[in-house]
Amino acid sequence: MNYDYLIVGAGFFGATVAERLAATGKKILIIDRRPHLAGNAYSYTDQETGIEIHQYGSHIFHTESDEVWNYITRFTKFNDYVHTVPTHHEGKLYPMPINLDTINLLYGKNFTAEEAKVFIAEEIKKDIEKYQIEEPKNFEEKGITLIGEKLYQAFIKNYTEKQWGTSAKNLSAEILKRIPVRFDHDNRYFASAKHQGIPKAGYTKIVENMLNSNNIEVRLNTSFKDVESEIEGIKVIYTGPVDELLNYELGVLPYRSLRFEAEWTNDDLGHAVINEADKDISYTRTHDYKYYQIHQPKVLTSKKSYLCKEYPADYEVGKEAYYPVNNADSEALYQKYLNLLQERYPNIILGGRLGAYRYWDMDVAIKNALDLASSILKKQINSLQLNS
Repeated sequence: MNYDYLIVGAGFFGATVAERLAATGKKILIIDRRPHLAGNAYSYTDQETGIEIHQYGSHIFHTESDEVWNYITRFTKFNDYVHTVPTHHEGKLYPMPINLDTINLLYGKNFTAEEAKVFIAEEIKKDIEKYQIEEPKNFEEKGITLIGEKLYQAFIKNYTEKQWGTSAKNLSAEILKRIPVRFDHDNRYFASAKHQGIPKAGYTKIVENMLNSNNIEVRLNTSFKDVESEIEGIKVIYTGPVDELLNYELGVLPYRSLRFEAEWTNDDLGHAVINEADKDISYTRTHDYKYYQIHQPKVLTSKKSYLCKEYPADYEVGKEAYYPVNNADSEALYQKYLNLLQERYPNIILGGRLGAYRYWDMDVAIKNALDLASSILKKQINSLQLNS
């Protein structure tokens, strides 16, 4: 096959661009260095229990975009799962994000919504005066000004410090825009999502369906370097890290990584995910994947569970990059890499979570991919019109 485009990375971004371009007759080679499709959303079914295991931690599809929902539902059917995330703190489970039940349980009160609003406002005012915060200088001061010290200490501080591997006082106030507090009983994690659910056939099947085209060739266990000699003169859409592509010539872009410890057990978490807010528990979340499969009662009632603990980890070259550490220094380094990329590989378009050096939810990755594919196709139409 003579290719029109090489797409590096078979996650949702790469698969969406491939599907859209192939639908117009373009010939696509899509590669991934992993042995599977779907990137970090990769999932597979345990044959004994029927549990769909999320290899890289829980993935819950949610979006406010009708465009994205209408697109992705062409390739799968979703169940009606609505995500809730209890948080474990000092032996009790609290609803999260913070709501009226969280406040009453933590403070041992029975506030109405209006009483809770007044109480929390007074707590914030008292704590701002206590720490003499005029303008928050770091993440911790910002957290206190948003929800007060007690709520911040209980649910935000330790979780954040575990996630980022440093004191909250070392983190910029700018990365904390808001902390949602609901003065009602709504415990939906994605309360604003117009659409959400879990794909009934798993995430990997979605990508398989997207790439099921005579115009698409898929190669797994294949890196960009493996095919670079084959693709001279064609456009490349690259969804990997730009520093790796350029051999870390300007230094390593900072990320946070994760590691997972999983086991089959007869214990039952009772929830799909539970967050761990306390400092003495080094992992941040525990996953029990069977609770996503509300459309399969036999799976939900299975005596066995596949419990997976998620530990934040320092990043180094060779580990999986999960969360970009976005700050002024890293953004400046990323921009330098973009400039160098333009010099070395003018035919490469960066995209996806790693290529954009942004943490994107699945729906955001798909939306950006749809926009990129649309832009490419419009440019080609305009070029044809100019040359006709």
